[in-house]
Amino acid sequence: MEKLDVIAFAAHPDDAETACGGLLAKLVRLGYRVGICDLTHGELASNGTPAMRAAEAREAARVLGVHARLGLGLPDGGLRAADAEQERRLVQVLRAHAPRLIVAPHESARHPDHVQTSELVRRAQFWCGVGRYAPDTAAVPRPVLLRGLDFRPLQPSFVMDISAELETKLRALGCYRSQFERAAGSTPTLLNDPAWLVRVETDARTFGQLIGCAAGEPFQIDGGVPLTDPVAALAPVREAVRP
Repeated sequence: MEKLDVIAFAAHPDDAETACGGLLAKLVRLGYRVGICDLTHGELASNGTPAMRAAEAREAARVLGVHARLGLGLPDGGLRAADAEQERRLVQVLRAHAPRLIVAPHESARHPDHVQTSELVRRAQFWCGVGRYAPDTAAVPRPVLLRGLDFRPLQPSFVMDISAELETKLRALGCYRSQFERAAGSTPTLLNDPAWLVRVETDARTFGQLIGCAAGEPFQIDGGVPLTDPVAALAPVREAVRP
């Protein structure tokens, strides 16, 4: 198993691109090894098929430049944070790839599978570092856990500047034609309403405005954000927002 610096966990294909596609593209550009782990194939979606979504996910991964796209094949609509086997599968992913940073949906998500994914990732983050848990694989250092924007607004711990990556993020989402295009014969949904992708871009512009840039993605982290040099870290922000 190849080591990855970053893994974004998603309940369904297209979730990671929506929540943190800009972050992932930026980290790839900065030289980190980045992966996406889709917990399900999205087989309950109103439009498309698992095969179509898998092909779309591969194309979106190529657009973002990520190094790995993992699929666990857990049941769509059946994600359960209390399921010991599902938890163990996520622990296996973390131990196999030993990421330093992981991203999960926000726990106040609209979709029940996103809520369960958030908690599954939190539990796996803890147990991957406990040697006596599933001792058939070796424990690894616990990665930092970020929670990304989901359906409902969040108060971010920090905002990532994705001005240079917004176009890439939108192109990656555009790969999911089965989900975001309202074609003849498709079932109308929240996602294939043209307003949905406009909302994604509007969110990016709004959060970018908070830090004085063209586009941003918000993230939450438990506790504070540790800084060793606040002058070096925050002075550029002050310059960016100076009137």
